[in-house]
Amino acid sequence: MKGYIIPNLEKPNSRECVIAAMNIMKKCGMAVMMSDTMREEFPFHHITFQPKEQGLRDSDFVIAIGGDGTILHVARDAVLYNLPVLGINAGRVGFLATIEMEETHLIEKIALGNYKIDERMLIEARAGKETCWAVNEIVLTRGEYSRIVDIDILCDGNPLYTVRGDGVILSTPTGSTAYAMSAGGPVVDPAISSIGLSPICPYSLFSRTILFAPERKLTFQVHSADRNSDLLLSADGNLGIKIPMGQEIQVERSRHTLQLIRFEGKGFYEALNQKVMWGGSHK
Repeated sequence: MKGYIIPNLEKPNSRECVIAAMNIMKKCGMAVMMSDTMREEFPFHHITFQPKEQGLRDSDFVIAIGGDGTILHVARDAVLYNLPVLGINAGRVGFLATIEMEETHLIEKIALGNYKIDERMLIEARAGKETCWAVNEIVLTRGEYSRIVDIDILCDGNPLYTVRGDGVILSTPTGSTAYAMSAGGPVVDPAISSIGLSPICPYSLFSRTILFAPERKLTFQVHSADRNSDLLLSADGNLGIKIPMGQEIQVERSRHTLQLIRFEGKGFYEALNQKVMWGGSHK
């Protein structure tokens, strides 16, 4: 098997983690692949350095070393090349990661076939000629001005209701533990496919998150007192796309999925217990 390693070298101890992962892979007879831009950082003869696109085409899986932001970044390439991702947490929370830095020995399970693939649904948005997709969430929010906006929401073409506030978060089950949770949304088991809609700072006492069936198509029409202002559309925290006020935005389930490598005892509820601290005081 060939594993392509993508590290975030700005994270403390990430280099040591890369070397530990390489050593386990070499021990198990797996080929180590990296971008040719990493040649000076890791001058080891047993690494195959190639341009990223070629290396991903030649690989069987990807190892992302960093925090959740790193894994989300790596996911864009992994989805494009239909590769499963093993996340190794070198950040703070690392909710998307499968293992911690001190658990790199578990990479051996991949060589032995002792792992499973956890498929995560994605969502995508279209606004005119602009398109984007997300692992966690798509956010529609007011632009540079502090004025609140009115967002008309339609489900399958049928009017639902209007949100008045700073914007809305459209989340996947994976993203239910990210921004949407901070906005008061529910935690959703990734096995339950759904699209969550959470208002951001709503000007109402009764606004709540709504979970839609994955086949629903949502349409958003945004209005503001200032017709010259723009709306910002962003996916997974990336730089927002400016959308002219009045432009329709459509959000629906993507045909693509993200594949995450999981080991026994390293599933969603174990991560909730360890990362969200439901399992005790975690001193």
